[in-house]
Amino acid sequence: MSYCSWFATFSSMIPKWLRKTKIVKQISQMLVNHLGLNLTKDDLQNVVDLMEPYGQISNGIEYLNPPLDWTRETKFPHSVWAAGRGLIALLLPNFDVVDNLWLEPCSWEGIGCTKITKARNEGSMYGNAESRSYLEKKLVFCFGSHIAAQLLLPFGEENFLSASELKQAQEIATRMVIQYGWGPDDSPAVYYSTNAVTALSMGNNHEFEMAAKVEKIYDLAYEKAREMLKKNRQVLEKIVEELLEFEILTGKDLDRILNENGGLREKEPFSLLHVDYKEPLSRSFLDEGSASGTTFLDVAA
Repeated sequence: MSYCSWFATFSSMIPKWLRKTKIVKQISQMLVNHLGLNLTKDDLQNVVDLMEPYGQISNGIEYLNPPLDWTRETKFPHSVWAAGRGLIALLLPNFDVVDNLWLEPCSWEGIGCTKITKARNEGSMYGNAESRSYLEKKLVFCFGSHIAAQLLLPFGEENFLSASELKQAQEIATRMVIQYGWGPDDSPAVYYSTNAVTALSMGNNHEFEMAAKVEKIYDLAYEKAREMLKKNRQVLEKIVEELLEFEILTGKDLDRILNENGGLREKEPFSLLHVDYKEPLSRSFLDEGSASGTTFLDVAA
């Protein structure tokens, strides 16, 4: 038995009233010192030094005092990100409801925030399952902040705030093609099911064709989002401008800006199959020259 275990067992055997007496406290402290169980300030500092290189700890004072001044230049990329998300959601028909857009200067280095409530009328008869129409709109929505950054940020400046949304777009496109059979060619074939023991595989060439379909529907959504925001660029710029000035906009504010600046909303029926497809814009799926079905199934799952 180790010293620590022996000490803990011995301590539990002593009645609580006896442990509170002065002589027992002195004996307990002597044992702690003798066994080297006393935690010193140097021990805590060693823990901090070990954790810091791995980014597991940061000085709390720094969080109370962000290193960047919350200036207009600092706010601008965050405003563009929030405005892109808010406007694309506002333009899509029968899509999620935009409640608020705001900037949060008190958070670490400042961030842009959006509150968007999921639509309740765009699901299917199976409860939480999402319809094809809704998934196509959601796929387009994922590109809103990315396209806004391309349109409004200075040349050569990239907005990495949209990275997670682009990844989500890839996951949605993969799931639509492989799991639901909702590809750009409107094929009803399903190549993967969550309750299946194994996935359907027809060789590398066939999986490469599936990768091309995923890439195509991904690019169709990108093209649609770009077309929508380019037509409403004046609205986008006005949203960014007011967000920079007031740091918070409500859904009513966005409707007002859209109406005052001649915004053009999309109409039903909304479908990516009607988008003109020119050439692939994303090479991430096909760069390797072959496609692994396992990669797609991991994303789809």
